[in-house]
Amino acid sequence: MAVVETLTAEIKVTQPRELADYLKAFAGLAEMAVYGDAARALIAAAMDALE
Repeated sequence: MAVVETLTAEIKVTQPRELADYLKAFAGLAEMAVYGDAARALIAAAMDALE
């Protein structure tokens, strides 16, 4: 089951085909994620770009 929260509702996804879509999306986001020093550098770069 996947639980999706919006501003006004909570959606529980239970259909295997829909769950596969969420798993695929999560895997893609996980590949792009950065942590630790790399995350701090990315945040600092974003802050610098706003100045």
